[in-house]
Amino acid sequence: MILQFFEMKTSQLTILFLSCGFIFNSGCQKYNNLIEPGKPENIKIPSITANSYTSIVATRKDASAEISLTYFDPEYFYKERNYTVYPDHYEVYLSKNSDENWEMIMSIDTSYINRSFIISGLTNNELYYVYLKEIGKTNGETKSSNVALFIPSAFKPSYNLILTNYYNNDLYSFDWNGSNNRIVYATTYYEFRPGYAAASVFIPLFGIEPELVDTFCWFPVFNNDGTKISYSSDKGEVFDGKLMPEHIAVYDVNTKASVRLTSGYSVNKYPAWSPVGPLIAFSTSGKSDEDLRIALLNPETHTYKVLQTGSDINQDIIKYSQERPSWSSDGEYIYYTHRYYTNDNMNPGYYDIYRIRSNNGSPEPVFNSQRIECTPAVSPDNSKLAFLTDLNGSLQIWVYDFSDNKFHQPFDTDVYDFSEIWSQIKWKDSNTILFANRYGLYSISVE
Repeated sequence: MILQFFEMKTSQLTILFLSCGFIFNSGCQKYNNLIEPGKPENIKIPSITANSYTSIVATRKDASAEISLTYFDPEYFYKERNYTVYPDHYEVYLSKNSDENWEMIMSIDTSYINRSFIISGLTNNELYYVYLKEIGKTNGETKSSNVALFIPSAFKPSYNLILTNYYNNDLYSFDWNGSNNRIVYATTYYEFRPGYAAASVFIPLFGIEPELVDTFCWFPVFNNDGTKISYSSDKGEVFDGKLMPEHIAVYDVNTKASVRLTSGYSVNKYPAWSPVGPLIAFSTSGKSDEDLRIALLNPETHTYKVLQTGSDINQDIIKYSQERPSWSSDGEYIYYTHRYYTNDNMNPGYYDIYRIRSNNGSPEPVFNSQRIECTPAVSPDNSKLAFLTDLNGSLQIWVYDFSDNKFHQPFDTDVYDFSEIWSQIKWKDSNTILFANRYGLYSISVE
């Protein structure tokens, strides 16, 4: 193993602007012979328990990985006691395709805190585990950092900035429609009149002021032909101390009129139009936004049906919520974030990925571990599943390929920020992912 050290970059990545006409020149595509996605292999949970003040992030490179090291010194909170557990040095441990056969590859001193180093001489497209063992100054006591997973690759992705955030207000949820090459997005803050502001949905009209769809709303999504936009809204609702009602609405792009599809004392959010029909998948609950269930909504009759008919949920789980539904391209499955709460983790809870058949059935786990796996999105040809995860130590997009049962780590940088609550993933085509964070809407090419 060859290790090279260098300072962590503090500057943001310079992003070149690219015109939307060039980015979205492919239009709508139809895919035949869709791959039937099988149930992915489960992610192996690292057996090393993190119990130190050191954390690491692994960013994959060509036959190598950049390991960023951060240390939180508790002395900042205990100065009056002159208390510190600053380590003497670190041992770096690496394991390939397992978290059991660990090899110590090097010792490093604490001068590399808030810096990073390169582990090279690795095999591309293989899964690696890495962690740091913290060696104490006084008695040699050892503690472990988190275990970070990474997959070296020679693939060089291209990043493009498509749309900046609205007047420097956070931009998270969005959708893109291949039929008309249009975008719709939500910003977390818009002052719609002096002294009054709310999250709002817009259709960007490049070169002029964007078109306002509605206020007090978020998570917009186009129907198949791009003529309607569904979104969730709490406009006009009143919080009673227990529940803030939230409802699904549809905006007609041509008539500029909106109509609500749900009503009453309930939470209804995260709409997703079926790729093969008029139905809308969404999350609903009459209790709270922590007890949501996936349902199918008929926009013509304003009626809906909850899909889940059975469950093998672990009895240790106090409650769970089915969030962020995303259809498979053939309309057979709905993938979603399974967020659940236990006595040892009530806030923020755990995030896994499940799926359920669109014609009812029991939820099936896709990825479940004690790491974050959320916000699934299936590629247009059904061959890949993109999702957000913190497997490498920082929330990032990973891709699972159903055809070869392998994980891929598209990003070769860690400058993009993500949130398990707001960030979204959409496929433009089977080799391009669109994603949004608070700073804008981007695209990245994938293997």
